[in-house]
Amino acid sequence: MPGEVTEWIDADGTATTLEVEWDATGRGMPPIRFEEDRVPERAGSRLRAVRHDTREMTLPLWITGSSQSDLWTNLRALALKMDPTRGNGKIRVTSIAGDQREVTCRYAAGLELNERLGDTAGPLVQRAPVLFRVHDPYWYAVSDTTEPFTVGTTATFFPFFPLRLSSSEVYATGSITNPGDVETWPVWTITGPGSAIVLRNLTTGKSLSLSTTLGAGESVVIDTREGVKTVTHSSGANLFSSLSATSSLWPLARGVNAFQIEMSAATTASLVSLAYRPRYLMV
Repeated sequence: MPGEVTEWIDADGTATTLEVEWDATGRGMPPIRFEEDRVPERAGSRLRAVRHDTREMTLPLWITGSSQSDLWTNLRALALKMDPTRGNGKIRVTSIAGDQREVTCRYAAGLELNERLGDTAGPLVQRAPVLFRVHDPYWYAVSDTTEPFTVGTTATFFPFFPLRLSSSEVYATGSITNPGDVETWPVWTITGPGSAIVLRNLTTGKSLSLSTTLGAGESVVIDTREGVKTVTHSSGANLFSSLSATSSLWPLARGVNAFQIEMSAATTASLVSLAYRPRYLMV
């Protein structure tokens, strides 16, 4: 695409720059799924939910070589890199402005090849309209946004980062702005000493409470991401059962999220950090 750089990141994390024709489809708004029930003896249906659905994305690729043998070497290498049985890959796009977004996907079709001699195939060139299946339909930022919260002077509201949390209780309120188009699921890292950890999203009303005691240097990672949902001690122990029955591994809503962090028995060595990646509807 003119002015853009498109890369395929394979299952091993190796990046390959793709030559993409200005004829791509599926990079914009994801498909919409309406969940509906038919109502007997009534016109139409009853709407239950509206969701963003799995997307399919087609990128017309041009593969070239300095010779016919070199062309086939490049085609075979690309087929291996995109083999969906190896695991998930990513399409990463760098815009002309320099910002980057990526989707996780798998190759679905297109490298079967149409080898008819003409405008799209020849001894040194091959066009392939490659189809990707995107089960998570959102485009993600390519790196984490990380916010550290450290122990310091007592305060009740912190408009700027990094936040300083109240010693002894590690109590703070503040806000985080999720710049994405939809909610996103953060990863929390809490380093002791401390106990009775409570993380509250005051905007959505959701909270999580972890009943555990961390010694100096010990930590726990609370990964709320979809498909993960783990609570892991630095020793490797699974602490999921230490969550209260009413806990929610809550996301950051789109826009401003007011929050509150509580942790007892903290010292200046205690630390709470938050990492997340904004998600977007379009590239």
